[in-house]
Amino acid sequence: MIMNKEQIINLSWEVSDLLSRYVVIHDDVFKTSIRHAIPIPGIFKAIDFGAHLKKVENIIPELENCDSKIKSLDENVSGQEREYLDLLSKYVNALVETVGYLKVVVGALYAKSQSFVNSNYNWKNYKNDLAKYKQSVQNYMALGGSLNELFEKVK
Repeated sequence: MIMNKEQIINLSWEVSDLLSRYVVIHDDVFKTSIRHAIPIPGIFKAIDFGAHLKKVENIIPELENCDSKIKSLDENVSGQEREYLDLLSKYVNALVETVGYLKVVVGALYAKSQSFVNSNYNWKNYKNDLAKYKQSVQNYMALGGSLNELFEKVK
């Protein structure tokens, strides 16, 4: 049982690290700053949507891999540890959904920034995608509060 507890804690930290990587991207894409509002070459730099898109695309399979590990551990535990792993799995899946929505927004903004001919991503589409993304953020954050409480009991 000790090994399972150690594995649970390690998996929790792995998910936390992936969350941190996602938050850095979110903050860079959505922070309001004069630096982003007026990209003046040589002084202010524009957001690198292409780099963020690649990072987001890498986070999703890593989160899915964490969920697979969680499910494999879930078979060998009971009680609070099982409850925690079930909630961690829900959290990871909510995070996958959130990062997926971010990927849609960043991908469309990247296409628009490259002035692709077929980029018909308009304000209405952006606001619609952003609303889905924001709701998804609320969902994973709501699970996160409960997850933190349960983690304190499990560790």
